[in-house]
Amino acid sequence: MWKPLGELIPDSVKKAGIQKSVSDAMVCEEFQFIAKNILGDASEHCHAVYIKEGCLWVAVLSNSVSNELKIYEQDILKAFDEKFGEERVTSLRFMV
Repeated sequence: MWKPLGELIPDSVKKAGIQKSVSDAMVCEEFQFIAKNILGDASEHCHAVYIKEGCLWVAVLSNSVSNELKIYEQDILKAFDEKFGEERVTSLRFMV
């Protein structure tokens, strides 16, 4: 009769047709966690904006932040593969 809330939410999201939007938001949120692990306090200078066709667009305040993230791009993509499955995020693009 009663279902746990954890089971109802995915069904409701799917029925509402917002599954992709919710998934995109989760990817952006996960990027912030990954960036914090890589950059420490400097992660405040970057923010995942949106994902389109497997490419995660990240706004950065300086070239040095984008260069640092570019160095760790493969590690970041591997973290996304482990969390969301392969091909969810295939590349990163930076907007300075």
